[in-house]
Amino acid sequence: MWWIQYGLKNDRKQGGCSKELYFELTKKNYRTKLWRWGRKQIGRKELTVSERLAVWSLVERFRLETFSSHDAVKYYALMTGMSRNSFSKAINGLISKGIIKLVKEAEEGKVFESLERGGKRHFLFVGLAYEFGKAGRERATNQALYLGERARKEAQEIGRG
Repeated sequence: MWWIQYGLKNDRKQGGCSKELYFELTKKNYRTKLWRWGRKQIGRKELTVSERLAVWSLVERFRLETFSSHDAVKYYALMTGMSRNSFSKAINGLISKGIIKLVKEAEEGKVFESLERGGKRHFLFVGLAYEFGKAGRERATNQALYLGERARKEAQEIGRG
């Protein structure tokens, strides 16, 4: 999977993932963060009902191994009770709103603007790596604050003694 790379910045605008973060994730901890991202997207006011259902189905079928959701569009349509055409329109709406990106395994580095037939397609969630990395950043910040406070207290004790 070319979208999982070393040194990739986990920012809000990318749909890929860094290998460093990818290896940190475990089966236990990723589902909670995945659904946190999914609920944020589903709660967006500008999404239509069909787009919200599409987000739900993509999140439900997300695979950590590929850091994507990659089932057939017909499967997602059956899963949500929509026609294939309605689901395709919802996917194109999500792509145009920047919520997901569409890539193909065989076409390295190419991100598609709309749903296209053929090839192994992967739907990448924009901002998901950022959401996964947020917990690590918060933990590092809290640890730095704790160490800073501890160093300050030790300096005060040394100054007194």
